[in-house]
Amino acid sequence: MTDFTIVNLFNINNFKEKEKLQNATNKLFNKLPIDFEEICDINRPILGRCVDTVLYRAVLLSLVKYLGFNALSKLYHAGVDFGKSLGVKSIDEMIECFESLRMGIPELVSKDPIKIHVYECAFCSGLPNVGKSVCYFERGVLTGCLEGILNKKVKVVESKCCANGYDYCEFKVYPINK
Repeated sequence: MTDFTIVNLFNINNFKEKEKLQNATNKLFNKLPIDFEEICDINRPILGRCVDTVLYRAVLLSLVKYLGFNALSKLYHAGVDFGKSLGVKSIDEMIECFESLRMGIPELVSKDPIKIHVYECAFCSGLPNVGKSVCYFERGVLTGCLEGILNKKVKVVESKCCANGYDYCEFKVYPINK
């Protein structure tokens, strides 16, 4: 499996691509003085680049709590921006990236329409049945990736979720015709 860092995904070969990366970075991080190259430079000789899933969930839930009105929509759109910034070129590359980032284990179930199952979802796998789908950020990441791959707007719907008592999350992808 390829060792994905955000920078490797962009496969930067020329100045225009680097400029595109910088623009995406600035948009994603707004005015923070951080770019993707800096977030990929991990200086944790003992702990490495992996963090506990509990921390990931705590960050997302804290954001929802403190963002207030439309927090879930903001989390989804943050995922879309991140998914677009990954610059993946194929569904296989998206799946490999998703696994490499340890967001879950995705499986392409069907191509027409596109349906993806995600096993061991980092956000919801093991949560109690709360009666609704909760993977807003992950749905956004898939949306951003797929819009780049398909070169068109899509609507991604989470039709099944581990937080609904399923063994996997299911995402169905619908093209948006304008």
